[in-house]
Amino acid sequence: MLPAFPISSPPLVDLDNDNRAEILQLTGDRLSIISEQETAWQSPEAWRVTQAGFTDLNRDDLYEVTLLVWRAFAPWPVDRWLPQGGRISEFHDPDGLSCHLILIGWDGGRYRELWAGSALAEPVLEFSVADLDSDGRQELLTLEGRYTDRPAQPASAFKVWEWNGFGFTVVDSLSGAFLHMQPVQSPSGQAQIILQTILISERSTP
Repeated sequence: MLPAFPISSPPLVDLDNDNRAEILQLTGDRLSIISEQETAWQSPEAWRVTQAGFTDLNRDDLYEVTLLVWRAFAPWPVDRWLPQGGRISEFHDPDGLSCHLILIGWDGGRYRELWAGSALAEPVLEFSVADLDSDGRQELLTLEGRYTDRPAQPASAFKVWEWNGFGFTVVDSLSGAFLHMQPVQSPSGQAQIILQTILISERSTP
């Protein structure tokens, strides 16, 4: 059997089209975009960045940086006026932090947020990207848990998302207990996902 090869984000990309490649540096909870050994952009101090990578998830044929961010929960502006606290009022952990996906990119003059999602209903523990349907466009792959989960608890869902022009839509999902995922390319060129799972046995009550 021929081996499959891991799919991963490129280690460096020329984001601003100046013929000099940028790299990502995640130090503690802060992400920096480094160009020519200088910091071209840095995530705000209030953000806790847990993962980042070069992607083209918004399908504009230009690389951006996808960040997995935890930050202080903020309701939608209209939700401040609702009597029950709004539709996303529970989308945060006990410390009041919510999980977000944010796209940072070069707009022709500076680095800025190209897109920032609202607080996710289920926090993303890990993300990756791959072209699963061989259409030349990346899908977003996530392992997700719950805001009430204990630290290091396995993810309870694997999901595949597609860019819809305004944000992301779930196109497939799988429930389970997942520790890690790895997109790979098969010898035929097809992208596939290896999911590391654990078996949870149910004990019968005497």
